[in-house]
Amino acid sequence: MIDANDHRRNHLIVLAVIGLAFVFVVPQLGLTRLIFEGTAIGPRIGREIIWVGFALIVLVGVTRVERLPVASIGLVRPTWHTLTWGLAATVLVLATLMLSFALIIPTLGLQQNMAATGAIVQVPLWLLILTPFVAGITEEILYRGYAIERLTLLTARPWLAALLAGAAFMLVHLHWGAAQLIVVGFGTLIFVSLYLWRRDLPCVMIAHVLADLVG
Repeated sequence: MIDANDHRRNHLIVLAVIGLAFVFVVPQLGLTRLIFEGTAIGPRIGREIIWVGFALIVLVGVTRVERLPVASIGLVRPTWHTLTWGLAATVLVLATLMLSFALIIPTLGLQQNMAATGAIVQVPLWLLILTPFVAGITEEILYRGYAIERLTLLTARPWLAALLAGAAFMLVHLHWGAAQLIVVGFGTLIFVSLYLWRRDLPCVMIAHVLADLVG
């Protein structure tokens, strides 16, 4: 017979599969242009709205459907260590950013995708500042906290979970081009490693937001 604990675990596994399908597939469907193209809001602001919506859906799924605390995806109470390691990781990410554009990208003969970069930065100041906060918070909820923890539930191997979640995160940025993918790759490695070590999602959010904001 299946006891209550086994039944609960099987239930969570099914929900994890559904949740991961949402996280990995839905952001690739181009909903921003589908919903906001030709509207007064426009796809650029619509992009931020969509990603906030993705994160809220995941949080509702965790707390209301899975009936688990947000700590199950790394959303723990911040401490001074949260800030300290978040700032340290920011410095490390910015160092890899400089290394990438000063040495690696020119050596490989790659060119930055200025069209993609322009779509992000050639916006009003309030939106330019808002974007790193939206990206740093929502992407960490989806691709670090939720994806790594639920993939760990399915695979029982945190390193494999981190690898798969990192690959999914890279895939979302594929349209940026090879040069930016090098930068994203370094960031992914740092963010994933920091999360696996600390299991402190706010810490990684700080690093992601500040790195995007400064970068």
